[in-house]
Amino acid sequence: MVAFLFPGQGSHEVGMGLDLFRQSEGQEVLSAAAELGWRKRVPELTGEELSRTALAQPAIFLVEWAGFLVARKKAKPEAVAGHSLGEFAALAAAEVLDWPTAFRLVLLRGALMEEAAQKQPGGMLAVLGLPFPTAEALAKEARCFVANINAPGQVILAGDREALSRAEELARKSGGKTVRLPVAGAFHSPFMAEAAQRFAHALAEVKFRPPKIPFVSSSSGKVERFPERIKEIIKQQMISCVRWLEATESLASLGVDEAWEIGPGQVLTRLGRRITSRIRFRALAEVVGDV
Repeated sequence: MVAFLFPGQGSHEVGMGLDLFRQSEGQEVLSAAAELGWRKRVPELTGEELSRTALAQPAIFLVEWAGFLVARKKAKPEAVAGHSLGEFAALAAAEVLDWPTAFRLVLLRGALMEEAAQKQPGGMLAVLGLPFPTAEALAKEARCFVANINAPGQVILAGDREALSRAEELARKSGGKTVRLPVAGAFHSPFMAEAAQRFAHALAEVKFRPPKIPFVSSSSGKVERFPERIKEIIKQQMISCVRWLEATESLASLGVDEAWEIGPGQVLTRLGRRITSRIRFRALAEVVGDV
């Protein structure tokens, strides 16, 4: 049983998707995106441009969707999941949303999150090598928030710079390591509350359909079957913790034995290999060639 996994922000890199967008599927995706108001060539985006949330998120989505169209010629997914931003490509792959609607939502999401980060500056910090209860306790003491539970020994915190500095010190004292993430805001935390409210308002008129294949939410960590429930999850996604560890375990429980990472890089492939040996994880380049 093959699952397609779609990564989130932070997986991007300069030149991503170059070979994908040379293929007919990728060219069609860029042409359709231009009709929706996006006229940038994704592989030509600079590092400075990709540091902007409003540009990085739609660019990643387009790589994922082009990758999906190419990868499904090799195998049709029997389940899907996406890490944060990646959930929108997963929803399109499961036909909960058509892909142009998902892309329009990603354009709005990126713009709202960038604006929120400018109004209330913050960042994100990976805490490595500590059990979750320890990471959770130091986050509380430092007055920041648990944003992602990615894998055993990898928890991401969000907060203002002062809180993250306190968390770094506490993590070191507990024997852990830390890495600041190259993102522009305190995502998946109350810092995104205003953006989440505005996004929820935009979602009100969007129709969600039942998934055609199992959809595992990284917000709940579970298989989600009902359209209104999925919509409510997406409304709260910006301020909810990403439960990727649980989502991966849910995929294994479904009977998934192979998972393809449909997007740039190998972030989810590496995380998956730390979580379970029941699934064989493969990066997109391994499946369809260099992308």
